Order: sequence, then structure tokens, then C-alpha cells
Amino acid sequence: MVVALRLVSVIAFVLLWEWAALVQISFNFPSPWATLTALVALVGSGAILTATATSLQSLLLGFGSAIVLGVPFGLLMGVVRPVGRVARVYLDLLIALPTAALIPLVILSFGINILSSAVIVFVFSVPFVTMNAYGGVRDVRPRLVEMARAFDASGPQLFFRIVLPSALPMILAGIRYALSRAFVGLIVAELLLSPFGLGRLIMASRSMFEHDRMFATVLWTLLLAGFALAALARVEGRLLRWRT
Repeated sequence: MVVALRLVSVIAFVLLWEWAALVQISFNFPSPWATLTALVALVGSGAILTATATSLQSLLLGFGSAIVLGVPFGLLMGVVRPVGRVARVYLDLLIALPTAALIPLVILSFGINILSSAVIVFVFSVPFVTMNAYGGVRDVRPRLVEMARAFDASGPQLFFRIVLPSALPMILAGIRYALSRAFVGLIVAELLLSPFGLGRLIMASRSMFEHDRMFATVLWTLLLAGFALAALARVEGRLLRWRT
């Protein structure tokens, strides 16, 4: 049933796209077939694969750093309450801040390279990883903690057997949401500052009025993000099998 509903939604979207191309909402609005043809040509030439490999370097570096640093720090915020009270203010400000406004500062600090794109991906994603880990610790059921202490559980036992498993669902949900934010940060960074990757391919297609190639690159990016999110959701399901 779920698969059928998803298939119907995809067909409806393609039909709406085809209608928009037929009524000529804009002269630079390609049809689904023209976009698919351009995508096949880009894959065949290897241009989009090369751009994807470059973009994935920034994504993996920035998003990986967000996980490695954000999860432990969020757990620390939840366990050590004074750290949580202080750090939460700055994380809330970072979430509310228009992150694209940081791009000029990143350029001044790191220049225009893959590292600068990775820094922007990190800034886009790390607050959500950290806050979900923090929230996961704060939402641990007090009765479980009291029961563990009643059985003389040590500090490490309490953390690894009670706190961490209880916080894991929120941690994984935060990582999944942060991955979608990481893709947003990646494209924003490459469109605004980086002369490489998928963003460069989009800008080059637009400047040459090759709108079918531009739509094809955007479609490829959406498919790539969807595949990554689906893979992460599958990993999340396997790690949380014990909940069922």
C-alpha cells in the first residue's frame, strides 16, 4: 500500500511537471523527458560523476566532523547540566542564524576550496546533531536511572546501559535530519563560493542557457540526497531493532 501511494505521488509529480513544460510557464522550463535525456548524457560523459565525487568530499568531511564532534558534545551537555545550560544558548543562536551569512567569513578564514565547503556543511548540520543528542539524554526516563542506582550501577554502567541506549533514537533522528541540512549547506556553498562540484555544474549550465542540464543536475542531487537518507533510515532501523 505504501509503495503504491509513493508510486502514485511520483507519477502525479511527473505529470504536473510535464503540464508545466507544455503550457510554457517559462521558456527555460524543460520537460521531464528533456531533463532525463540531459541526465543520461551527463552520466555518459562522466561530468556529473566527477562533480559528484568532488562534492562528496566536502559532504563527508563536514558531515562526518559534525557527527564525530556533535554527538559526544551533546551527550556531555546532557550529562553535565551546567555545560548544557551554557552551550544550548549558543546552539540556539546558531540554528536561528541565517547560515548563508557566514559564507563571507568562511571565505576570509579558509579561502575558496573544498575545506571551506566542508566548514559550511559542518555549520549547517552540527547544531541539529548536538541538540538531538542533548535532548535524548534529557529525555531518559528517571525511573530507569533510579532503578540502576538502586542496583549499585557505576557511572560508566549507568551511561552505557541506560543513558546511551535511551538517547540513541533521538541521536539517530538528529543525524538523519542533519544529513538533509548538510546537502542544503553543500549546494549553498558550491553555488556561492566554490568553483567545483555539483554547484559549479549548475552555475555553468545556467550561464550557457542549458536549462535541461541544470534541471538534470538538480534532479541528480535530489536523487543522491534521497538515496543517502534512505540508506541512513535503513541503518537506523537495524540499530533500533531492539525497540520492537
